[in-house]
Amino acid sequence: MKDTVFRPRYYSRVQSLSHFFALSWLLWFLVSCERRELTYYMEAEITVTADWSHAGVPEEKDDGATLVIFPQDGGEPRVVLTGERERTVVRLPRGTYDAILFNRSFTDFSNLLFTGKESLESLEAYAKEVVTRADTRVIVSSPDKLASATVRNFKVTDDMLGNYAPPASRGACPEGACKMHFTPTPLTRHIWVTLNVKGLHNVREVRCTLNGVPLSVFLHDGRAGEELGGQQFTVGNPVFAEGSFTDGRLTGELDVFGFDRSLSHSIALKALLVDGKTVVEQMLTDITVEEETDSAGNITLFIDASVPETFPDVKPEGGSDSGFDVDVDEWEDEEVDVPV
Repeated sequence: MKDTVFRPRYYSRVQSLSHFFALSWLLWFLVSCERRELTYYMEAEITVTADWSHAGVPEEKDDGATLVIFPQDGGEPRVVLTGERERTVVRLPRGTYDAILFNRSFTDFSNLLFTGKESLESLEAYAKEVVTRADTRVIVSSPDKLASATVRNFKVTDDMLGNYAPPASRGACPEGACKMHFTPTPLTRHIWVTLNVKGLHNVREVRCTLNGVPLSVFLHDGRAGEELGGQQFTVGNPVFAEGSFTDGRLTGELDVFGFDRSLSHSIALKALLVDGKTVVEQMLTDITVEEETDSAGNITLFIDASVPETFPDVKPEGGSDSGFDVDVDEWEDEEVDVPV
């Protein structure tokens, strides 16, 4: 007869508790590993591409660009400087974003400054050099060429997170979901000006101001700022009319933030004559405006105007060979405004 072994009841309880703690530790370990993986892959890699063929800045093909990403939840905008303007890569956490891409950078323009950087709708470019003349603000020199494009409501979802990870744990991107593409277009307009002049032989230097042009532009939609003023430019390259030694034309060009053809525009002209001391001012109101669109869709404006009065005869300074000078001197001291 075999002896019956009686095991205390507490032994079974201890064994059960051991199994419980072992299972609990295993579950904790697995959950911890999963949490570490989720914490590591909290971003998605987004490929950003751009087609600059419609931007009107072919001379900047080797320059970079600026990408500004605005979280729609009100977070801090992210500024990304790209050395290669056609392609770059950024990583973003889950969320919904608006983004804008423009040529160069905030600090890389000679005559542009920016304001309203806190949101897409308020981001605005304005001219750096502005003076006040007779209660009118005037841009002294043309703003730099500026082009931009906008992407709205770009979503980074949970299934996109970690799409850059090793294949075993990589997130998945639906077709095209991990790409942003931009096609920048010009925010400035180029204008060619032709002035028909009587008494051209008496003119040495000419400075003009085109009135009724905006002083700023919004980057997200190309809308001109509300404030209108003037923009200074020079004309030169005198060409006399066939068979004439006195009458002809002067030409010049400028870039503006916008040009509304439905508004009334005028050109204030200030000319220094060949005697070196006589200054003549005239207002040109009979202006013809035409526009042309090139194969890339860029619009160029052409302004043609006639100077209403003949420039008077004066004795040339230093002899009869004192001709037209394309370099406009500062005929008066002017205080430059610093916009806030």
